[in-house]
Amino acid sequence: MQSGRSQSVVGPIPERVQAFQPADSDTRGKHRILAELKRLEQEARFLEEELEQIERMEKASGACKEMLSNMETTPDPLLPM
Repeated sequence: MQSGRSQSVVGPIPERVQAFQPADSDTRGKHRILAELKRLEQEARFLEEELEQIERMEKASGACKEMLSNMETTPDPLLPM
């Protein structure tokens, strides 16, 4: 689900920027725009990877039940018996 969307969103952005460039050659402005696009693409990839990890994670209720059962079976060493 995420991979198809990332290819369609991330891929054509540099081409659109190159088509939008002004007639005069302002290389500093062009460099800034391309650097910002690269940063945004990296952030988008990071967020997509994070979403994929979240989708693969176990449900929270199952993890809470497991932790609760472990806590109930192991006595607290700081509390007197």
